[in-house]
Amino acid sequence: MKQQEVFGKAQWLGFDGLTETPVVRASFEAKDTVKAEIVICGLGYFELYINGQRVSEDLFVPATSDYCHRDITVNGQPFDEHFRHRCYYLKYDVLPFLKDGKNELGAALGPGFFAQETWSYDGNVRFGEVRLCYRILLTDVRGNTTEVVSGKDARWRQGEVTKCNLFRGETHDLNVCPPDWATMDPSDWNEVRILPPMETEYQLQDCPADRVIRAVVPMQLWEGPRGKLYDLGENVTGWVILLDRSKKGETIEVRFGEMLDARGQLESHYTHNQKWQIVSDGAGRTIHPRFTWLGFRYFVVQGKADVLCAAVIHTDAQVTSSFRCASPVMNWLYEAYVRTQLDNLHGGIPSDCPHLERRGYTGDGQLTCESAMLAIDYRATVRKWMRDIMDCQDSVTGHVQNTAPYTRCGGGPGGWDIAIINVPLTYYRQYGDRQPLSEMYEGMVKYLEYLEMHSEGDLVVSDRAGEWCLGDWCTPDPIRLPPPYVNTYFKIKALDAMTEIDRILERPDNPLWKARREKACRAIVKNYYDPGTHDFAEGIQGANAFALDVGLGDEITLSHFFERYEQLGSYDTGIFGTEIVTRLLGKKGRYDLEYKLLTSEKPNSFGSMMHTGATTLWEYWSDCEYQRSLNHPMFGAAGKQLFYDALGIRQAEGTVGWRKVCIEPRFMKWLPQAEGHITTPLGKIVVSYRKTLLKTKVCVEIPEGVQAELVVGGKAVKLTAGRNESEWDV
Repeated sequence: MKQQEVFGKAQWLGFDGLTETPVVRASFEAKDTVKAEIVICGLGYFELYINGQRVSEDLFVPATSDYCHRDITVNGQPFDEHFRHRCYYLKYDVLPFLKDGKNELGAALGPGFFAQETWSYDGNVRFGEVRLCYRILLTDVRGNTTEVVSGKDARWRQGEVTKCNLFRGETHDLNVCPPDWATMDPSDWNEVRILPPMETEYQLQDCPADRVIRAVVPMQLWEGPRGKLYDLGENVTGWVILLDRSKKGETIEVRFGEMLDARGQLESHYTHNQKWQIVSDGAGRTIHPRFTWLGFRYFVVQGKADVLCAAVIHTDAQVTSSFRCASPVMNWLYEAYVRTQLDNLHGGIPSDCPHLERRGYTGDGQLTCESAMLAIDYRATVRKWMRDIMDCQDSVTGHVQNTAPYTRCGGGPGGWDIAIINVPLTYYRQYGDRQPLSEMYEGMVKYLEYLEMHSEGDLVVSDRAGEWCLGDWCTPDPIRLPPPYVNTYFKIKALDAMTEIDRILERPDNPLWKARREKACRAIVKNYYDPGTHDFAEGIQGANAFALDVGLGDEITLSHFFERYEQLGSYDTGIFGTEIVTRLLGKKGRYDLEYKLLTSEKPNSFGSMMHTGATTLWEYWSDCEYQRSLNHPMFGAAGKQLFYDALGIRQAEGTVGWRKVCIEPRFMKWLPQAEGHITTPLGKIVVSYRKTLLKTKVCVEIPEGVQAELVVGGKAVKLTAGRNESEWDV
């Protein structure tokens, strides 16, 4: 929709061009009102007040997007790719906040991603200055409608947040703006500027906003000259809530971190320079940050303030699964993955980390989307993120960015931009909704043409000029897998997916996909297969798994794959190889080895992370010297096997939307007990089993409308809706 369709005659309000955190006031009349609705957008983020009352608990709205055109340079040259632009707005019922007569609208603004000078290889990439636009429709008892729109009558002043950096934290001066600013007389405030409309598409935000999800009471560890150190007991995103005990003009500082050093101080590598500073007004207020979240487990408070709690904040996505078994490592993996994934959901983006970069990397996002769809209520969020992927594809060349929304970044033409195909296909398999496949089909075809343009000898060898062309990433040892090998693997996976998508969309078979697949396979064999050893790329870092997963190799290749992980007993793989190795072991029937890797406590394992005391997944395996981020969801892609193999909950082959399922726990031989559930579009599927000396008792709950069978020891029985109990000689 265009601006006039959404906002009518409303105008975009601007300020002095330098202020990033203004508060805005405007008065309006309401009489005998029976219906009152506002559509509003404040960029970057806004809070809305009517008569001094906060209208919604939504945080960090509107959702982040590629808002409008901006001039970007890459390696000193103008960025010349062509995007679609989209800006989200919110709609609220404000009738409960109105009174007859004069009413006061207030809004507080922060830079968000729109006006933030974000960290980037090329410096300032912000879209523009903060701004506000709104339209209120008031309907009275006689059915008459009055329109109130943003315009020159509004006034503004500097808010109490005097500095805001989305990545580094905030500075508050509580003396600058009184707590009752939303209801005070604004007659001596500053005049607004009227900004020109943005060239963009406006869309009602249909993904959940961020909210305060829960509160954690921290434990004080010590008190010293530099303040008091607190431990939440878990790595979270959110902020600290303080009761200010300072005198007017005194300062409070809060520093945040993910890890402590050997002296019990915040480890500087893992603070990511996150800080919150407050100048007190002496009024004894309860205070917290406003327009950013922090990623932390530990924090230090210096100054006179009581810590009330820490608010855990992320997208309001419910956990719709559970998992518990006899393996402490697998229990830790489930809990750590869910926490990490939620910590990395903000503003409609599945990010790589919630502090240092905060970007919707397409590699991390496509890799973990299936685990996320199984574990949490992810549908609306991932639907929005697929639009981001579409919007940020170059409409001329078909190039898919390594982040969505786009921020200058690194990645590659394989495991990252395959998101344009993999995410909507995974979405269809989970939810049975093929609309995104239809919407994104043209872009998928253009993407495959882009891969052809960046191939040599049928190997994918480059991305955009001057950009990284990675293969796998974050292996425990230096990366030895050739990037063209990994990227061509993903090209083959994309071509296979297109064949499936054509069938789903009832399109004619395209022989081009098969022909290109055959050429890519031949190129991999020619360049990376050793007929003497039967290994691909020396069998290192999961190399044989990549080949076997697309049907290459032979029985000797497969035996070498098994032998490698029997000997290692842990992972030697990175972001993509870890998921492929884990999944392929099950696919090839080696559930013993899959179980061994998932429960390993050797270096480079989930168990080794667990034994460090970690509560979220790390960017690198735990024996690396420097982790960079301790809150990275990508290795959680392997976590889906907890549902698929430990609990044995799988869709029947060839079906989607969980209409037909097969329950076949694959780890029953090594696990004496497991229980858990997922929530499908048709309802919960619950599985539990427990071994005794002579029998294994299995209980399965199936929702109405689902065809299901239970398979144990090769024997199958049909299940009915409701609770099914049985005992087996296992």
